Amino acid sequence: MRVRYRLGTLIMQGSFSGRFTQGSFFEGLFIRSLQASGAFADALRDCGFDPSQPRALYPIEVWNAALEVAWRHCYPAQDRESAYRELGRQLCHGFLQTWAGKVVDMGLPLLGPERLLARVPDLLALDTYRYDVKVRPLDWHHYRVFFRNDPDAKPDLIAGLLEAGLRRTGIQPIVTVTMRAGPDFDLELRW
Repeated sequence: MRVRYRLGTLIMQGSFSGRFTQGSFFEGLFIRSLQASGAFADALRDCGFDPSQPRALYPIEVWNAALEVAWRHCYPAQDRESAYRELGRQLCHGFLQTWAGKVVDMGLPLLGPERLLARVPDLLALDTYRYDVKVRPLDWHHYRVFFRNDPDAKPDLIAGLLEAGLRRTGIQPIVTVTMRAGPDFDLELRW
């Protein structure tokens, strides 16, 4: 089923789910990192995001549709999991170029991986819905992150985002999706 949104209508009236995503994530991924233009930008407009007129908030449905568009336009030869992992990395790189991201980026090298992981529940608030995120140490430089009750679970996107973010702290992490079950998933991180 193809969903098409009239730009502005859904944004002004609210989302179907009542959840919204920050415009800085759209700016980071689609404008700064992937530099959407041509047919790619047109497809993003069709789902409710106009790269030439970014807004502060978007319905989560627009975010989900825009990620699918990005997969088809930027990584058509990859399976969904691989493409979403790369989109997560690109989201990190692009977000860190935004005004809000530059503030975050200044502290990442000083923060270090352990303190960054401790802040993951707050940093990964991609939308206004607060799903349950817990970080547990398993061993030295080995952690598990539990995501529960995420109605739009995207474990590979989050894995790529965490991988790229942790690299900014000066380490070379290995991030693995270890469990997928509908709205729940787990990631393991090692370095």
